[in-house]
Amino acid sequence: MIRTYRETDLEEIVRIWYDASVIAHPFMPASFWASHKSVMKEKYLPLAENYVFEQEGKVMGFISLVGEKVCALFIAPEAQERGTGKALLEHAKVLKGRLSLKVYRDNRRAIIFYEKSGFKAVGKEIDDHTGCVQVLMEWGI
Repeated sequence: MIRTYRETDLEEIVRIWYDASVIAHPFMPASFWASHKSVMKEKYLPLAENYVFEQEGKVMGFISLVGEKVCALFIAPEAQERGTGKALLEHAKVLKGRLSLKVYRDNRRAIIFYEKSGFKAVGKEIDDHTGCVQVLMEWGI
């Protein structure tokens, strides 16, 4: 079930974000993600429109939106490859009608997922925080 984020979800969402980030981005040190936990809690998540995928009372993943931008889509490692990410992304498509996002070029698995979901690459840029190349992708535009 997809539902609106509640403040009581915060610790679990940050855990999912961290665990999934370390696995999805082996080209970056885990210490980078660890150093950003407080920023996620105090800045990014409170500013976003957040939805969680809950199964049997446990949060399995989340999507964060700011306007039509997908700022985060993370699934707990133990829940990946079960349609959770697709369900969250489809929920966002229905809500917004068009979406854009940035994904690290070296995160091939995510790029393939977004392409299968109908997103098209429209550009590239260097992420100021990491120096890594990000692919800009859009859907419904």
